[in-house]
Amino acid sequence: MSLRLSSLDPNEPRAAKDCRICNRRRIKCDRSLPTCKKCDLKSLSCPGYGLRIQWGQGVASRGKLTGKTLPVLEPVSTEDSDKGLKGSLDRTNSATSLGDRLTKMESTSTSSLSEALPTPDATTTPLDSTVLEAMPGHEHLPSLLQDPGVQELLQHYDTQVASVMPWIDGPTNGWRTVMLPLTTRSLSLLLAILALAAEHFTATKKQSRRSDYYRDWSLRLLAQDLRKDLEEDSLDERNEHVSGTLATILILCNMEMIRSDNELWTVHWKAVRTITRRWTTTNPPTLPLDPSLRFLIKEAFVYDVFASSTTFHQGDSIPSSIVSDSDRNIFSDWLEIIQEVTHTERCLHDDPDSAQISHHLRDANFLRDRFEYARASSLHYSHLVQLNSGATSLRNDLAQLIEIFHYSGLLYSFQALLNVEDSGPARQELVQHTVHSIDQIQECNAFQHDFVWPLFIIGTESRASPDLQQFVESRVQTAMKSTGFSNCEPSLRFLKHFWQTSPDTVVDWLQFGRQEADRGFTFLVI
Repeated sequence: MSLRLSSLDPNEPRAAKDCRICNRRRIKCDRSLPTCKKCDLKSLSCPGYGLRIQWGQGVASRGKLTGKTLPVLEPVSTEDSDKGLKGSLDRTNSATSLGDRLTKMESTSTSSLSEALPTPDATTTPLDSTVLEAMPGHEHLPSLLQDPGVQELLQHYDTQVASVMPWIDGPTNGWRTVMLPLTTRSLSLLLAILALAAEHFTATKKQSRRSDYYRDWSLRLLAQDLRKDLEEDSLDERNEHVSGTLATILILCNMEMIRSDNELWTVHWKAVRTITRRWTTTNPPTLPLDPSLRFLIKEAFVYDVFASSTTFHQGDSIPSSIVSDSDRNIFSDWLEIIQEVTHTERCLHDDPDSAQISHHLRDANFLRDRFEYARASSLHYSHLVQLNSGATSLRNDLAQLIEIFHYSGLLYSFQALLNVEDSGPARQELVQHTVHSIDQIQECNAFQHDFVWPLFIIGTESRASPDLQQFVESRVQTAMKSTGFSNCEPSLRFLKHFWQTSPDTVVDWLQFGRQEADRGFTFLVI
């Protein structure tokens, strides 16, 4: 069956440019909205005419990143749709060397790793010449992994960085068990991990490692991977490329969070949102989700929930529905409530009469019931969490962590949705419970990275309490020193400025946050 343009309703609105699938097939697109009918007739997934990721120059306006090539989101221009790149974007025994473990990882294809690496900047000290060679055969890792400097950085990622990425470290930490195997099939991811490890190594060891060297390489290859995501016809090939692409962007996002003076995490966050929504929100999903991609999508959702809670005007979030029932874990229900509360607060601010508002969330008793259910769910899943051997004391700490997020989440919800004056006594009680639960943690080093969001929330309630302000600032500083991630510095600056405001002029931190966002100040608490 064919479709002739002359048979279409001339009064129906049309897109200004062909869709990318028709462009690639070299046929004339009918430009129907929201997606073209020619793709539909061929049972092809039409990309439509929505958002795209374009790799533009000069996203950073100052510093060493000025003029670097970075991913940015733009609406597809009706006059410029063909310009730029398009797209809508058990840990083994620690005594075993990382190199040995990597060589045992199953690798279905190393063709992308055998390609010549991009030429680094002239100012960058090149690696040993063996790095530019590729070892033949699927049974070997590319020679890049044999470089001693690379091995050192991978070991640092494995032992120091990956341990602070999940809620709690353990044998099934996907930042090891998923990310490291993916590096054997995605060179852009490998380079991104090296960039993250180098940045973290510099921050914690005070010994400089050239993270920008690996980051720039990763960004160049990521552009190629994005093209493959759009062009691959095989679902297996597309799945593999999407996994590598999403993993790379998540790693780069975390790399930008190590420095306190860097806001490029927002660029990567938008890219994570776009590529996750693009491949998972269709019905049925565009891709079959293998375990690696399911892990990455789950992590993208977690990141999105936290990032959304302290930022404004950021567009559509990643829906909780993308996390399958089989992938639900210790804080899944809690995260869903926080996302719903954030969405409701934003809708209330923009349009109090919006049909999207969940009015039942504005009832304190209903909120308490929802969080009680989430707490019970978290306690259930906590017994399934695998902890590192010899860490039996962590089980009690994990239960306390659930209490911390229970009280701080309820506090955030009261702040966002209830009357400030009416909820005052309840909020102060929740602050006390959160502080008490934090003090009950015995193995603090295992949970420092989990404290920052609850600390920020109780910090927003300490405007009239110097002692509480000192507690929050001290514990956030300790968390940053322990983890090596200094992205909390902007949130501390925000809190200090907020503490100086008067309740008569600034009702709460959400009002102040919007004012700061309008001035161009953004911060992330995760």
